[in-house]
Amino acid sequence: MGNDDLEIIDWLLVSKRSFDPKTYAGFSSFRQAFSNEAGRWEASIDRAIAGGFIADCVAYAFTAGYNAALQRLVGTLPINATASFCITEEGGGHPRAIRTRIVPSGVDANRGRIYGVSGRKKYITCATEADLFLVAASEGVADDGKNRIRMVRIDAKNPGISIVPMKGLSLVPEISHGEIGFSDVAISEADLLPGDGYTAYIKPFRTIEDLHVSAAILGYVLRNACIYDWGRDILENILGPIVLLRGLSFSSPDSPAALIVLGDALNQVKGLFVRLEPFWDKADKAAKAAWDRDKALMQIADKARALRLQKAWQFYGAS
Repeated sequence: MGNDDLEIIDWLLVSKRSFDPKTYAGFSSFRQAFSNEAGRWEASIDRAIAGGFIADCVAYAFTAGYNAALQRLVGTLPINATASFCITEEGGGHPRAIRTRIVPSGVDANRGRIYGVSGRKKYITCATEADLFLVAASEGVADDGKNRIRMVRIDAKNPGISIVPMKGLSLVPEISHGEIGFSDVAISEADLLPGDGYTAYIKPFRTIEDLHVSAAILGYVLRNACIYDWGRDILENILGPIVLLRGLSFSSPDSPAALIVLGDALNQVKGLFVRLEPFWDKADKAAKAAWDRDKALMQIADKARALRLQKAWQFYGAS
């Protein structure tokens, strides 16, 4: 399937005619459904859109977009696994705040060099549901004084991992968030992702996540437009931004031009959600209440987005 192929839009429109609005007993049942559907789509953005469309709540749509974004970031991730991106620590998410350490601990005849990972991460999405963790860890301080960050892939079943679920979070309660401790967790050299942890993974992920999560939530909104018969004009209004986000997803996440267009695309999505507010009155009360609770998810990283947009314009000489 080519990047310009809109098979996903055709699938959405065909699915609309025979739509079966499935509900899920819990995250595990949604994960199975998402895994089954994701296997048919080559592009991660299409997996996000499809996952949002089959989701019965914002939380599951978000998870579909979040995992599809991680698969776009790390192309070797299995599409049927749930992953968590583990960056933030007590001092924040900037590279200088990362104290989790990775240190050599020996050589194994079968696995090669072995390393130990120790530290603690906060605010981890899908902490208890994850099959694997992508963890930012420090290899030490470079000669220029900067923290040398590597991304490490860790199987959630590895010994030395402890998870403390976070309680009292109001948004997307259907999925977990938590703090994760790593106590000399053994990994092999193959678990070290290539490249600089910050420039190759942490920095681009926020843009990739914006694209995939926004597309997934639009897929979820489209699902509701189908269920509650919001009309053809509304379907067109939703499909347009989906196509725009899909096209942007194939650009480099560091492209200033792509970031500028993304800024407008996300504003379009926010404006669309405002225009759709009256239509949620046609939904059942539980669906509307859940949307009213979780729609703020789209605004959580607004300050960081604004900063990226400002830097993109500065690249072209605009203040």
